[in-house]
This record gives sequence, C-alpha cells and structure tokens, in this order.
Amino acid sequence: MTHKEYLKQIEKTLKQIKQLPIEQLDTNTKILKLAFDIAYKNRLFALYGFETKEQHQLKLQLFEKLTPISGSLSFLAIQILAANAIMNKNDFKRKKHYFHKKCGIAINHLRAPETLVEATKCRGGYRLNGTLTWASGYNIFERLLIGFHFNGQEYEVMSKFKPQKGFILSEAPQTFVGFGLNTVNIQLKEYFVKEKNIVSSNPIGNYTKNKSVSKTIHYSLYGLGCGVIKHIDNTTLKSFAHQHLKEYKQQFITSNSGEELDVLRVELFHFLQKIITTAMIQNGGKSILITQHLQQYYRELIMFNCNGLNQTIKDIFLHKLLD
Repeated sequence: MTHKEYLKQIEKTLKQIKQLPIEQLDTNTKILKLAFDIAYKNRLFALYGFETKEQHQLKLQLFEKLTPISGSLSFLAIQILAANAIMNKNDFKRKKHYFHKKCGIAINHLRAPETLVEATKCRGGYRLNGTLTWASGYNIFERLLIGFHFNGQEYEVMSKFKPQKGFILSEAPQTFVGFGLNTVNIQLKEYFVKEKNIVSSNPIGNYTKNKSVSKTIHYSLYGLGCGVIKHIDNTTLKSFAHQHLKEYKQQFITSNSGEELDVLRVELFHFLQKIITTAMIQNGGKSILITQHLQQYYRELIMFNCNGLNQTIKDIFLHKLLD
C-alpha cells in the first residue's frame, strides 16, 4: 500500500464508521468493536509496511481523523499500533503471524519501580505470576502482549486474550470515560507462555526509556484538539486555538528529545484543557447537554493523558502548578 492509498483508506474507513451510531462508541463495546473491525479490515493499523519516517507521518494523519470521532477508538488504535511496532522493532520471528491478529498490550506496569509480574523458567517457556491491571479491549483484541520480569530482564510475550488456565479475568473499577473499552484486570497464576512467543528481552528499564521518545499520545492529543476546534462557536477563540495547536504540532513533530517531548505533552494537555473549558463557557449553557461534544473531549483528554504516565511526567505536572 502506498502513502496515497493509505490516506484513501482512512477516508473510506471514516465514511463506513459514520454509518454506525457513533454516539455510542464510548459506551457500547459491540459498537466500538464494529468500528475497530472496520479500521482493522481496511488495514489502518498495518503501518509496519512503511519506512519509519513515513509511519510517523501517517500515524499523525490517522489520529487527526480518528480521534475527533472517538477517543475510545483511538485508544485501541494506540495499543495495536504499539504491539505491531514492538514486534517489528524486535524482528520477532512470528510477527507476520501476529500481524494478522488483533493485538492489545498489557506492558505499562514494566515502568513501575517494582516487579508486578514475575516468571519462573520451565520446559518450553515460562510460568507467570502477578496482576495485569487495566487491560483494555477484552472481546475486541484477540491477543495480548504481556510484560514480565525474569532474571534482571524485562520480557514481552504474546498470549491469547481470553479466560484460560492461570489467566483469570475480573472487572476493573468503573470509570467516567471509555466505558466501551471493556477494560479488565487479569490475575496470572502459574500461567504458561511459550518460549516461541517471546517478542523481546531487554535489561529492566528499556521500556521506560523507549516510551519517553514515543509521540503517539501527542498525536492523539493533537487529533482531539482538531475535534475541539470544530465545536467552538466563538470565532476569536477558534482562530486562537487553531494557531496555537498548529505551533504545538510543529514542536512535537520536529523533536526527538524524550525530555522535551515529556514537557510538550504536559503543555499540550494544559492548553487543550483551557481551550475546552473556555469554549464551553463561550458556547453557553448548552455545553452541559449530553449531546454536546466538548464535555466528551474533556473526558477523553483526561483518558489520554492518564495513559502511560511515569514519575517524570507526574513531576512535570506538579512543578508547573507549584512554580
């Protein structure tokens, strides 16, 4: 697929998704799955076929179009794109097999200062013990990339995403956003994973290091901002938001510094938070109606920003408030 063909696939996908009751994408798992399956079938998540630079360009354009329709759908897109990218980067021998599966991720706990999922070596693989919290996309994703620690290394392994021996699902706490994501907690008790499904093995801390230069959350926040602008009534505010969002876009596109990208993520969040609340005030009392989009964007702004937080980003938020 060429660059031009991929962009046509985005437009085709948007047209098909808009035939669904898109107002239910955040609340109805079945509707969200239909939308995700449309995007999957149209190969919007097959960015592994492009060179790295082109992948970034297309990913930005994807989230610019997808996020205004549904933050939940974009949240799922973040996960499958991450799973595919990790398999591709590590030249996983079975990656072509899994590229044809809908893969989610449960690896954010790898950045925690302690081991949350540990393993023991056994014949043909490993037995995992621990808890995976906030695994999104149950009954949407077919596979799950699981992170665990063993012998001073952090591993990532592919697993089926369904109840099975040693793989025990439980409901996650209720949230005020992303209801359709069907998020669950998973208890692993002597859960067996095969050696041949190990995607990567690196010194502990590798995931946190690589995550710091990821721009996917920036792309999602930018896409959300594009959606917000469409629903601002005040022309002065609309123009102001458009110009400044464009400036933030240029900054994170050109940056390759993990430290700078962390700061930009925080600044972009604060900017969008102010724009949304000001727009709701300018739009008047109708902003509290459940049918209005700005309150949805505000909730999704929180959802995106809470994804993949580490202590560094938390400290930046705190220091910006206290300074």
